[in-house]
Amino acid sequence: MSPINRGFTGRPRRDDGGSRIPPGQYETHDFPVLAAGPTPHTPLDRWSFSVEAGEAEARSWSWAELLELPAEAIAVDIHCVTKWSKLGTHWRGVSIDTLLDGVQSDARFAMAFCDGGYTTNLPLADLTGGRAWVAYEFEGAPLDPEH
Repeated sequence: MSPINRGFTGRPRRDDGGSRIPPGQYETHDFPVLAAGPTPHTPLDRWSFSVEAGEAEARSWSWAELLELPAEAIAVDIHCVTKWSKLGTHWRGVSIDTLLDGVQSDARFAMAFCDGGYTTNLPLADLTGGRAWVAYEFEGAPLDPEH
């Protein structure tokens, strides 16, 4: 006898986005925060973003300079590794492609560092080609520091 009944197809899903919600995810209408520690509060006049590529000269932008770069409006669904999904979010930010324009490197991965000591590495193929942005607005308002 099979341990699974032929008629069992899993728990019924709420009508919360249908196929836009991956299996095992649930839709949320708030905006959960997943943090590796306390939120850093760097004053914007001291904030900076930089790109370094091996021996090449680093490129750096202040907050004001970042806001002067060409920005894009992005509409996406978010699917967090902690199992929540937030559908139809709207952002504004600078494409990673814009920030890497003119950077010469044969690197296949990027290493990201941030205030508070958190680091992560990502394949450049996942960041380029219109796949990633440094966002500073969410739903038409400045992004809250905890996000």
